[in-house]
Parts: sequence; C-alpha cells; structure tokens
Amino acid sequence: MDSNTEYDKSHIERLKHGLYKPGEEPDQKGYDSLSPSSVEVENNWGDTEIISARNGGKQPSWVIRTLKTIVILAILSVVGSGGYLVYQYFDPLGKPSDKNIIITLETPVGVTPGIPADIVVRITNQNRVALEYANLSLLYPSGTRVGDNSDKDMRDQKKVFGSIEAGESMEFRTKAIFLGVENEEKELRALVEYRFAGINSIFTKENSRPVRLLAAPINLTVASLKEVNAGQQIDLSLNAVSNTVIALRDVFIRVDYPQGFTFSDASPKPTFGNNIWRVGTLDPSEKYSIQIRGVLEGADTQQRVFQTSVGVGSDKTERDIATLYTKAISEVVVRRPFIGIKLAFNDKPAGDVLAVYGQSIRGVITYQNNLPTQITNAQIEMTLKGVVLDRTSVLVGRGGFFSSIDNTILWDERGDKNLSILESGATGEVGFSFRPLPPVTGNQLITNPVISAEVTVRGKRMSDVSVPEEIKTVLSQNVRISSQAQIAARSVHFTGPFTNSGPIPPKVEQETTYTVIWSIVNTSNNIASGRIRATLPPYVKWYGSVFPSKESITYNKNTNEIIWQPGEIPAGTGIGKPPREVAFQIVFTPSLSQIDLAPRLVTDMFFSGIDTFTNTEITQKITDVTTRLSTDPNVTTAMGKVVE
Repeated sequence: MDSNTEYDKSHIERLKHGLYKPGEEPDQKGYDSLSPSSVEVENNWGDTEIISARNGGKQPSWVIRTLKTIVILAILSVVGSGGYLVYQYFDPLGKPSDKNIIITLETPVGVTPGIPADIVVRITNQNRVALEYANLSLLYPSGTRVGDNSDKDMRDQKKVFGSIEAGESMEFRTKAIFLGVENEEKELRALVEYRFAGINSIFTKENSRPVRLLAAPINLTVASLKEVNAGQQIDLSLNAVSNTVIALRDVFIRVDYPQGFTFSDASPKPTFGNNIWRVGTLDPSEKYSIQIRGVLEGADTQQRVFQTSVGVGSDKTERDIATLYTKAISEVVVRRPFIGIKLAFNDKPAGDVLAVYGQSIRGVITYQNNLPTQITNAQIEMTLKGVVLDRTSVLVGRGGFFSSIDNTILWDERGDKNLSILESGATGEVGFSFRPLPPVTGNQLITNPVISAEVTVRGKRMSDVSVPEEIKTVLSQNVRISSQAQIAARSVHFTGPFTNSGPIPPKVEQETTYTVIWSIVNTSNNIASGRIRATLPPYVKWYGSVFPSKESITYNKNTNEIIWQPGEIPAGTGIGKPPREVAFQIVFTPSLSQIDLAPRLVTDMFFSGIDTFTNTEITQKITDVTTRLSTDPNVTTAMGKVVE
C-alpha cells in the first residue's frame, strides 16, 4: 500500500513539472480544483515527448497547396472524362444522320389562281460529312401549271446539287401556277436523294408544305326552279365564267342528274352521253353557258339534287375530270300536283319529242285527281304554237274543239261528261294530232322548227271552309322537227368539170370514162359529220380526178370503197344557196355478158350525218348510178346500153 502511495506522489510531481515552467509554483487554487481521477497519465510520459508533439502539429504551407492542386486536377480529370463519354454518346453531329439534313419550303400561305407563286426550297447539311450526289425532286399537286408557261402542266421539277459540304446550304428557286377548288389545300412535296461521303448507300428525305387556294379558277352558277310538279318539265341554266388571268384549257363540265330525271335536250349538245361537255379552252373572263331541259318525277315533297362539276379532263379517260375547279349543288323539291297530267307525243311520255316533215304527230293527255276529295267542272285546255304548225292538219279526239283563232283545243263537260266530276284517284285521257308544214313554205325557209304545246287543267274543289276553290296544273312540251336532207347521185359523160373519153354507147372491152356527181340539199337544221360511202363494181376502176380538189374524198383500192366527208352542211344548203357537190372520174370496161344492159357504175351508196338541232342521226340510202346518163343532154336513153 505504501508503494502505491509513493508511485502516486511521484506521478503527480512529474505532471506538475510538465505543466508548469521550472521554478514556478502552481496556483493553488487551480491545483485544488483538479480531481486526481479526472486525468490519467502514463508513468513513462517524458518531457521530450511532450515537446515533440507540439512542434509536429502544423505542416508547412507549400505542402497544403500542393495537395489542393492535386485534388482539384483529379476532380477536373474525372469530370472531363465523364463529360467526354456523355458527349460522345449523345453528340447529335457525331454520326451522319438524316436528322441533320434540314429541308425548308417557302411558299405563300395562299395563292390566287392563274398568278405564279414564288417557291424557295432550301437544303442545309448540318452533318460533319458532305452529302454527295444530292438531287432534289419537287413534286406538285395535280392541276399545277408552269410559272412562265400556263399552257404546260407541271407534275415535278428536278435539280441536281451534286455535293453539299458539311454546314453548307443550297437553294432552289422557281415559280408555279396552282389551280383547284376554292379553299382547297394542295400539298407541295420536296424529296432529296443523297449519300453520305464514304458511304455507298443512297438515302432519301422529304418535306411537304400545304398551299391554300384563295379562289376557284372558274365561277359556276346553276339556276333552276326550287320546286316543280312531278312530271313537269324543268330547265337548268349553267354559267361557267373564267376567274383567272390565264387561259384554262381542257375544261370539262359534268352534270350528275338525280334519280327520276329524264333528259330531253341541251344547248349546246353534250359532247359525251347527255351530261358531259368538253368546253376546251376558256379564255380570261370568258363565259360558257349551257341550257338543260328535262322532266323530273318523284313523290310529294321528295328532294332531288343536281350536281355540277367543272375541271380539267383526265389524261386516262376522255370523260372524267382529273382536277376539280369548282362544284355546285342544286336542290329541287318535287311536289305532287292537285291534278296530275302527262303529255305524250308519238307514245313518248317525257321530254321533248322529235318528228320529221310530213309525219303526223299524235298526242295524248292523261289526267288524274290526286286529291282526297272530288274535283268538279274540270277543263283541259291545250295551246299549240310554232310557225311550222300546219293548222289545217289539227284533229281532235272525242269531246274536244279546236279554235283556229288562237290555236287552242278545249275539252270540258260539254263534250266529255267524265270531266263534270272527278272522284279522288279518277283518271282519264284525251287525244289529238297535227302535222308540221314543209320546211320550205313559199319562199321562206324555216330553220330549227319547233311546235310547242302548253296544257292547263282546271277544276274546283271544296275548301276547308266549304267554299269552292279553283285549282289548276300547267304542263308544256316541245316537238322538234328534224331536217330533211336530200342526196342525189348522177353520172355524165359530155358535161361536168372533166373531159371524158371512150365510146358512147359503151363498147365491149373498150374503156369509157364517166363523171359521177354527188349533190346534197339540206333544209332546216345544220348537219354535222356528213359522210357518203359507196362501192365500185369489179369492172369499174377509180380514175383519180376529183373536183373541187379540196374536198375530202378517198378511195380504198383493197375494198373498192369511196368515202366523201363533206363535214358540216348548213341549213338551207341547196335552197337559198348552191347545193354541196363533189365530182370524180371512173373508168368502165364492159364485158360480153353486159351487152344490151345498162350496168351499175357506183353501188351501195349511203349518206349519214347528225342533225345538230335535234341531236339525231340522219341517214339515207342513195339509188345506184348506171350508164343511163339521164341528166346528160347529149345522151339518149338508148346510148346507155352496152354494144358490141
């Protein structure tokens, strides 16, 4: 125990010497405040060790700066390496890509039809490699025209750029005329074909831009009645007016008729079928008008729709519209009349009827009470109009009377008791007939002859307040008269435009030339596409002379067929002006088997043409031409027979 006390004392003494300077006494107060258990110091803790610890607690300043620099450089190196790896992975320009090829299209937002629009195509290569064999294709919508040549279609344009270096931009400037429906958006496409430098594969990229049309190239109006009675004639008036400063070519007009419409006539005549007109070229501000007539049927309050389209004809088919310019819709409501009536000429119940001169035209009026109540005191009145009407030929069926003062036929209960009371749903009919005058009356030529008939049916019914109320229905219809064409063929020898040779009468096995003359007379209507076909017998040869030489006449030596195409033959040809004629020469060599005969020189003659007023075909078979030269004053009848 004493030894521990000794150890403690020496330990405390050493601690005192280490804490205070030699020769100084510790502050008693401070010393007393220390607790022996609060500090434990090892026995061998010497003064030298304590002094060394104080000197090594602070490093030199250059060491610290060096360490800081190394740490900062290490951090920057790590950040830089990571950033480089990220950049290499996400770098948009690191690899060639079509995403780095920018195609821009600059065009006006809206274009005016007929006015050239400026177009700029810009191609920018943002890749780090060049584009090689770069070609631009500019694809236009249908109906586009060349900017400096409005008559020429433009489907596409090509531009060869060749090489586009990295970071380089190329431009292509052009003009185009856009045509189409008002407010329609046309798509303009730019397609670039290229390959990257060092890569053999061919790539493409495209961009597009819409172009809005501010107006239609053609203004279209369609006028018609808004309501018609079932079975009543309806007229449509179409007007197409150019709305551009350029000529519009290959213009087509198409009218789609509703169900229940029966086409009667149109002026001008349709080019195809009964609903397609090939207008051709429409100059700036030029107007093209069409009048269409027909009969519309349908149930009461039923709506019928006429659709009219105007545009450019298709290259594939001659009856379709490839590029639409404008469209119009006309709505007509069909009403069922109180008294239904139908007028038929020559058993044709709807639309205009065609007739020929000298033919009797038979008419029938059919009527029906469509009301749920009876109709009393019914009257049917028909008025005939037209300078070509032969009033002396009018005949009226049972119960009717024709008044020549006003050309009116009247049927009422005085002549037909069935008209006194028409019960609901009751039907009946009355008849009549007439003829047209000859096409030439006196010295007057009648052109485009028409006889019109207007029918009015009246009657009385009891109104809701038991007061008699008059009701009526009106219907009109036309009869158009076809033209009369007369074709004559004759042969001569001593007269005519040519000098003929050979014996008259013709002698066996000797050649004799003849002149054959064809003449055409046309009366009231223009005839188009006139044509005469004929055949030469095997013993007759084509000589080759034609007069007038400008006439379109051909001979086929393989078939021995002669064709003359006079084309248009105006009304009045051969009446108020000379007939249309052509003459040609033939050679006849008779055989022993033809002695005492007058052989045929030209056979199988047939005329055909189109009456432009009635839109019907006119045909006529022509009598064969023989060696009997009845119109040659220097030849007798006997001189027409073959002799030895």
